[in-house]
Amino acid sequence: MIKETIDAFIEAKKEEILSDISHLVGFHSINGQTMQTKACLQYFLKRAEDFGFRTMNTSNWDVGIVEMGEGDETLGILVHVDVVGIGDIDKWTNDPFECVRRDGFLWGRGVQDDKGAAVMSLYALKAVKDLGLPMHRKVWLIVGTSEESVWTDIASFKREFPQPNFGFSPDGQFPIYNIEKGYADLVLEFKQDGKRGLRHLQGGESPNTIPSKAEITLKDGQTIVVNGISSHSSLPEEGDNAIIKLCNELRKKGDIEHDFVKFIAGFIQNDGRARNLQIDDENDSLDGEYIGLTTIAPTVIALQNDAVQLTLNIRQKFGTTREMILNAITAYADEFHYEFSVLDYMDPMRVSRKLPFLKVMGEVSEEYGIDSSFRHARGTSYAKSMGNFVSWGPVLPEDPETAHMEDERISIKTVILASKLYARFIERMVVVENV
Repeated sequence: MIKETIDAFIEAKKEEILSDISHLVGFHSINGQTMQTKACLQYFLKRAEDFGFRTMNTSNWDVGIVEMGEGDETLGILVHVDVVGIGDIDKWTNDPFECVRRDGFLWGRGVQDDKGAAVMSLYALKAVKDLGLPMHRKVWLIVGTSEESVWTDIASFKREFPQPNFGFSPDGQFPIYNIEKGYADLVLEFKQDGKRGLRHLQGGESPNTIPSKAEITLKDGQTIVVNGISSHSSLPEEGDNAIIKLCNELRKKGDIEHDFVKFIAGFIQNDGRARNLQIDDENDSLDGEYIGLTTIAPTVIALQNDAVQLTLNIRQKFGTTREMILNAITAYADEFHYEFSVLDYMDPMRVSRKLPFLKVMGEVSEEYGIDSSFRHARGTSYAKSMGNFVSWGPVLPEDPETAHMEDERISIKTVILASKLYARFIERMVVVENV
């Protein structure tokens, strides 16, 4: 009976859910655009207050919290309202910040990553709240503003608030992702290349996105522009990396003097593999559990400060350490004449499948006909920022993964289904009747 009531609530609120997602997309909250991102967060919290929830925020307004229920334990839900840049505007069918409905999808920057899930989670809370039943746990919907870069927002949250006991981040796919690869952004600075007469060099704009365009102007004035296909940098083989394509074009022209060209040609392939760097042992399993393989991709390149600066995005498998990565990069610094720095780093995560809340998560998934198995995530989410968190939805396996791509979109059917799942799970975890 409770499940039917929850489902009916979500169905009745379908138009409001889609409208609120559209409104959030309208904020140009690209990571680093502080005013727009703060405004987006404030709008979201005001919407929660309209629903009767108590809200809180960090002192510098980089995290908001929507609270429901009471008790000694807290279920956390981690979402974010900042987004990556738009990439190549010419590859968008419509204005990326004007959410539209077409062909059964919502289209716009952030609908999949992660504004859509933020709204789904808010309505899931509302569905449970409206049951009017006593609760034995609190729920905190934690809304960040810096997920797409260095997680200074999460650091602020941890300084000012206690961490939830367990939870999930709806910032990926179904089924249940209890393993996530690590994350590292390294900036290599090729200083000698900056002295070789290059007039212009630019490719990519986000360290966690495969670039769809790159261009260079050589010392003789010749300009080369290449176009690729963007994708999330955790899925390099699904894109066509414009930086790699540019280096290939330069090699065809006989360019053998630029160190960045030789480095990329020697170590990095379009599928993200970098076997010649020998970062780790390249085994994809641990204790019988699949953990994936380490990938590395060039994501941003530019001529700056009289040097060629190249950002490498690394997604290291569980068991690959920071020291192993740094040793591999250091080994070739002299040969290719670069210095490097670590822009961002996060260890991989691995959460035990035996935690009680994951049993409930699996049962709820099966109620709605969704796979309840455990997987490893190639990307990274807020889930790894706190203990006993996993990544769970909202994208179904059969849906297109369009996060960080031009023409980002999410199925409207998926939005409604995921909202029901999240509401049912929250109800199972916090309502006294289910103790």
